[in-house]
Amino acid sequence: MAIDMELRRELAARGYAIAELKRLEVQPKATYYKADGTALPNLPADPRSVRRYLARGFSLTPPGVSNTGPPEGSFRCECGFGAKSAFGLMAHRRKHKEE
Repeated sequence: MAIDMELRRELAARGYAIAELKRLEVQPKATYYKADGTALPNLPADPRSVRRYLARGFSLTPPGVSNTGPPEGSFRCECGFGAKSAFGLMAHRRKHKEE
């Protein structure tokens, strides 16, 4: 919605700064799921909305799908060490370089 020039001049005369907000209509969207598995696509995904929907019992993953990430030890070093994450494996491999 554009502000007409007359209103812009009036507001500027009173000390207000007018700035156009670009891409205001572009908002992140997400699909939320009810407990019964019903998908609700294209709902707001800004942090406030996510907290609100999650507090109401919705989830971001369908029921029955785990979002816990890879199982522990899924990142393996040649020596047999198992790390929870790729970062943990990189940190472990630094120790090999020091040896």
